[in-house]
Amino acid sequence: LLPCGLHTVGVPPTAMEAVATLVNIASIDRPEESIKSLPRSIAEAIGRDIEQIYRNSDNGVLEDATLRQNIVTATRAAVQACVDRSTDANGRVTEVKSLFDNMADMFMGGSPMKRAL
Repeated sequence: LLPCGLHTVGVPPTAMEAVATLVNIASIDRPEESIKSLPRSIAEAIGRDIEQIYRNSDNGVLEDATLRQNIVTATRAAVQACVDRSTDANGRVTEVKSLFDNMADMFMGGSPMKRAL
């Protein structure tokens, strides 16, 4: 979590630090792995191209500027929902949920990430 500053070795990041870093990571396409970014996936789910949304937003198209902000907000909410599951009472990320927790989500309305979207 270097973008957030120096940390004490052995002390887990705060939830806020983790969210900030993970939102950035989730927003990057990885074409070499055939992985689309979360914003791109959200845009495609509503029949739009994220690059076009970015261009239109940068050119002052209010509708796409609003949509861009909504996609950023949705990405942050989805990441926050995942981080919340691993945050302890002190607000630090201390545990990553297991595969079994993820499987249980399928029977309970989907993952926290999906419910946040």
